[in-house]
Amino acid sequence: MNRNQVIKIGLVFAAPLIIYFLIFFIYPIYLLFKYSFTSASGAFSFINFENMIRDPILYDSLINTLYYFIGSVAVQFSAGFIAAVILNSYTGRLKNAFRSILYIPLTISPIVIALMWLIIFNPTYGPVDYMLDMNLNWLGSMNLAMPTIILANAWEYIPFVFLIIYAGLQSVPKQYYEAASIDGMSRFQTFRYITLPSIRPIMIIAFLLNSIGILQGFTLVYVLTNGGPGFSTYILSFYIYKVAFTYFNLNYASALSLLFLVIIGIYVYAILKLSSVEKYLGIKK
Repeated sequence: MNRNQVIKIGLVFAAPLIIYFLIFFIYPIYLLFKYSFTSASGAFSFINFENMIRDPILYDSLINTLYYFIGSVAVQFSAGFIAAVILNSYTGRLKNAFRSILYIPLTISPIVIALMWLIIFNPTYGPVDYMLDMNLNWLGSMNLAMPTIILANAWEYIPFVFLIIYAGLQSVPKQYYEAASIDGMSRFQTFRYITLPSIRPIMIIAFLLNSIGILQGFTLVYVLTNGGPGFSTYILSFYIYKVAFTYFNLNYASALSLLFLVIIGIYVYAILKLSSVEKYLGIKK
């Protein structure tokens, strides 16, 4: 069998994947750019991007997205990291039970989780107001709606951070800890000089994946508040949905999606450069 025959056979087997990639990735990207630079009349235009400058709801959405992003990342990553470190150090009989409990939110559909929190924070029959003996209207308050969504989102995705970092902790060679013990290092010194450097690439990956998932958040906002009260929980992903499927302005929604894509791209590039993760993964010397 010559080289050309091998290439032809390889293309035949790769054809389904290539077709899938073209239909579900390249073609949507093409449509995104096409509609972004198209006016309502169908002509090539920058009108959608000009409208962004004059759109007050977009500015509110960007501010809300930043608030939602910072709050969610801070809570989820710190809680997931602490849980992973504690469980990795715990040697009791209930270790597997605790680990299984932490996995539970990952097995539940996001829409089911959103409906669960909708019941929990219901001002009429929700258990939270009942136990606090207060009527705070968590999801209907301008000041409480976003923190409530951040809390609900944290319960859903803390296990994701925990799972990645816990796996990283489990992969640290035991010989490192044995050598540290022989050298008389304290537990804090061992954690600082051995554990943290060993799992740094894993932490960066966990942080990056978690933060991208947070930026794409939509389900909780849609189910719990539908963007309200007012525009207090409008995040960019939800606003794109409203523009596309409530106002039926696909051109402007495409331009907003392109803006969102650029924001995520810049963020990922900045994290990769600032963290020098390529060096730790062996991609770049």
